[in-house]
Amino acid sequence: MPQRDDPDPPDPGELHTQVQHRLIEELEASEYRNRHLLETLPEVILQCDDDGRLTYLNPAWRSLLGYEIRDSLGQRLVDFVAEEDAREWPGFPKPGEPDRTRELRLRTSSGESRWFFVGLRRSRRGQHSGLLQDVSQRIRLEQQLRQSQKMEAIGRLAGGIAHDFNNLLTVIIGGSEAALYSLAEPNLGLRGDLEAVIQAGERAADLTGQLLAFGRRGAMSFHAVRLAKVLEEIQTILNRLIEPNIEIETVDRCETGLVRIDPTQFQQVIMNLAVNARDAMPGGGRILFELSDVEVGDEPRLAELSPGPHVLLSVIDTGTGIPAKEIEQIFEPFYTTKEAGKGTGLGLATCYGIVHQSKGAIEVESHVGVGTTFRIFLPAAKSEPADTA
Repeated sequence: MPQRDDPDPPDPGELHTQVQHRLIEELEASEYRNRHLLETLPEVILQCDDDGRLTYLNPAWRSLLGYEIRDSLGQRLVDFVAEEDAREWPGFPKPGEPDRTRELRLRTSSGESRWFFVGLRRSRRGQHSGLLQDVSQRIRLEQQLRQSQKMEAIGRLAGGIAHDFNNLLTVIIGGSEAALYSLAEPNLGLRGDLEAVIQAGERAADLTGQLLAFGRRGAMSFHAVRLAKVLEEIQTILNRLIEPNIEIETVDRCETGLVRIDPTQFQQVIMNLAVNARDAMPGGGRILFELSDVEVGDEPRLAELSPGPHVLLSVIDTGTGIPAKEIEQIFEPFYTTKEAGKGTGLGLATCYGIVHQSKGAIEVESHVGVGTTFRIFLPAAKSEPADTA
């Protein structure tokens, strides 16, 4: 039989080229996977140089903070921290130090401040890397839970104290009036003292009335009503409360505007907001009550609401406005921005409680020197069911 020739051995140069091509393909595939992972992450991945200036940002930077990446590169990361948290900036760790983490507010391109978990790490080559995770919704829910628990506890305490105190005030005011009318002869000094006691007692009675309303949990009677009708019924009272130099206007853009609320309690909400607006406009101005239909989705600031159709009541004034540092405390019980003797700090806290018992939400936006807008979101009712307590 003829002898078969052995195949030629592979050329070393060609084999080396094949290995190179395979390694390049694997490297490109790995880079593609890593790049795809970075570009699709919902968290911000960043890199900074030794001066803290941004050298790399993934697309989440633009989607979460709103800034264009090309405009942000070269800027210092700390410059994006909100002014109120600037002192809390941890800075990048030094060589050998552990990662630094903190929850801070960062400024978005729209001027809004949002809460982020910030994780910072130093690499061996002098570069710094970081992670920014939006935790605004969690922070907001935690704040709402604490506020709800605080309101519940204070409401219970206030209601119990106010009930007993109201009984004492009845005796004080009644006794003072009896003494006033029983004066045998004019005694201007004693008469003035008694009238001052009666006036102080009446102011205290008004305060206890607010405390009782604030502490009345579970005592609301809900009805399906048109919010425009509630505004219409209270118009006469508002005209008496508000000075003539303040214009009151109501605009109804709702198709039905049907909500399930306690109409009497909700009138208290409207009056409290109107009085607040009045006090913010000592020189006159305008209060606008605006009703509109809105669809609530998954907005973090409205996380406590169920998605779906809602009725929005906006109460807009042209007053002095509320400083930004006071906005976060505006619904706190007994917190007031008014001078001593002109505010109890219960008006907005009562509004907050009534709105939340109605499964709604209330928020405030204000600019000093421009005015304030309170927005109340209430779930839209589909029909007019029988009244239920």
